Amino acid sequence: MANGLLSGFRALDLTDEKGFACGKILASLGVDVIKIEKPGGDPARNIPPFYQDIPDPEKSLYWFAFNSDKQSITLNLETSQGHDLFMKLMKKSDFVLESFPPDYMDRLGLGYEALSRVNPKIIMTSITPFGQKAPYNHYKSCELVVAAMSGVLETTGDPDRPPVKESPNSVYFQANAAAALGTVISHYHREITGEGQQVDVSIQECAASRNINSLLSWLFDKRLIKRSGAINLLGRIRSRWIWPCKDGYIYWYLLGGQLGASSNRALSKWIDEDGMENPLRQVANWDEFDRAALTEETNDAFEEAIGKFFLRHTKKEIAEEGLKRGINAAVVNNPADVLANRHLAVRNFWADLGYPELGITLTHPKHFFLCNGTENYVRRRAPLIGEDNDEIYGKELGLSSREIAVLKETNVI
Repeated sequence: MANGLLSGFRALDLTDEKGFACGKILASLGVDVIKIEKPGGDPARNIPPFYQDIPDPEKSLYWFAFNSDKQSITLNLETSQGHDLFMKLMKKSDFVLESFPPDYMDRLGLGYEALSRVNPKIIMTSITPFGQKAPYNHYKSCELVVAAMSGVLETTGDPDRPPVKESPNSVYFQANAAAALGTVISHYHREITGEGQQVDVSIQECAASRNINSLLSWLFDKRLIKRSGAINLLGRIRSRWIWPCKDGYIYWYLLGGQLGASSNRALSKWIDEDGMENPLRQVANWDEFDRAALTEETNDAFEEAIGKFFLRHTKKEIAEEGLKRGINAAVVNNPADVLANRHLAVRNFWADLGYPELGITLTHPKHFFLCNGTENYVRRRAPLIGEDNDEIYGKELGLSSREIAVLKETNVI
């Protein structure tokens, strides 16, 4: 079996947390990704949480998660020597990933036009909050700001309180998936034409694209979709779909008609078997049950009985027994549940990566898709600060140990 789909290609990764996942995706596809950090380390290494809750740039679990399979070199791009070293590496590379403010790379003489004159095949992927050319392109931003300005924040959370941030940085992750896709498509174009190009990713645009149902609702009905939390509005009836149980939460929805008949009937029977009060028993024919026609009083009585029933059972009981009975309830998994999930284990989804400096092994997701001809897997733990300086500067670029030492002393690397 071959290595990754894109083995044999190289990317220089200049991104901060706004673009880490793009390089991670490309690395999983086999691209040799070199993370270029400032001398002393990328500031994002200080993003918590930390291993054993000890703040340390070499112990950031956030860094571990989104920089696996990358190499690390340190380089000060704002020095003339740093500029020259970067250009030498860029000549031998296929992709440049960056998330600086627009025009920053141009001011350093490292913008797309300058790079393409030296390497016409280079693909530069630029990930910014609002894109390269637009009224907001120089606005400072973070994930929360972009989530707000894209409309994502307005629809996240419970209806009786202010909006809440999605966790984790889902807006960044979606934009990075789009960036990786754009990079791969540009690579396909380059394989056909021999020409590189710049990929311009606006995080706001990627986030706004998630809201297509909200946008269409406004365009056609002038109706704003609001936060609903664990409650869904079915006509004039408020209907719960996230329920607390004995040790967590489950997802289950009381549907009407034939679509929900089998599940509703099975749940009512289980409530009876538990010897609990069961107002659902009054439904004579679940195939003709009209949820939207319930009175508010009856709906509240149904949900109170269902809620008490779920609280008597664990997630595992509801999932396993519910599957046997055809109730179709889904567990709201926490990280411990996901790691213990038998289905993922059978799919060989997990990879154990060693962190010898800490004397530990950590479990990482191994892949995000499977191919029968290539292995697009996570293989290597995230790098230490400048871990590959000697390999890249010494063995590849031919610098002597003395030259490397001088570059360190002068804060170039």
